[in-house]
Amino acid sequence: MGTYDTEAIVLRSIRYSEADAVLALSTRARGRVSAIAKGARRTSSRLGGRLQPGVRALVTVHEGRGDLGTIRSAAVLDAHAGLWVAGHRLQSAGCVLETVMKVMPEGEPSEEAWNLLVRALGLLARAPAPPGPARLDPLVLGVQAKLLVVSGLLPVLTACARCGAGPPLPAFSAAAGGTVCAACGAGADPVEPAALAAFAGLVGRPLAEAPEAVPPPAAAGVERLVGLVLREHLGVRLRSAAPL
Repeated sequence: MGTYDTEAIVLRSIRYSEADAVLALSTRARGRVSAIAKGARRTSSRLGGRLQPGVRALVTVHEGRGDLGTIRSAAVLDAHAGLWVAGHRLQSAGCVLETVMKVMPEGEPSEEAWNLLVRALGLLARAPAPPGPARLDPLVLGVQAKLLVVSGLLPVLTACARCGAGPPLPAFSAAAGGTVCAACGAGADPVEPAALAAFAGLVGRPLAEAPEAVPPPAAAGVERLVGLVLREHLGVRLRSAAPL
């Protein structure tokens, strides 16, 4: 038991009892944690407005006997106010927050994942409308691709994951670890070269350049590749993504 201070970004807020909220937080010091904000849903609460999804705050958390900490105080560091003035930004941010919550393990801090989330929300807070649905926003796809790198789940994209052969690589197998050639492709999912190129571009370029890395026709293909990897290796399905 003890109390600690850390930077945190609210990933999700769930109503609890009459006035409380249970929060999933991405924290710089402790990784993903869960905590209760008592009285946060009261109109008079100072905590409520400081602990909305997407807000970065300096929080004080008290650890009790169970797994759920208690937030004692919160001071806003960046409200990412731009998210709240455009629907597409808020939707894209929601996709990012869901991905971080489901991909990053609880209680395992990652400076890379933290910096990626901070950077993503900053970019989304001033981003123009994407050419398609928010879930296919190149910034969303860029975060997802880079989280696979951080988590050690990046698939092979430039050679056959089974035999090592080079292109052409017409299929993808998350179970095999990435792209596969025609000879090894039995049971694998067909994949378009443009989707592979966009995926590789997202991994290799700064997040701010994600829109240049993903032509609109390739976005759905990248989303599908990410989804196949998450389903195979983490048993995760993103609610914000299209069904596989």
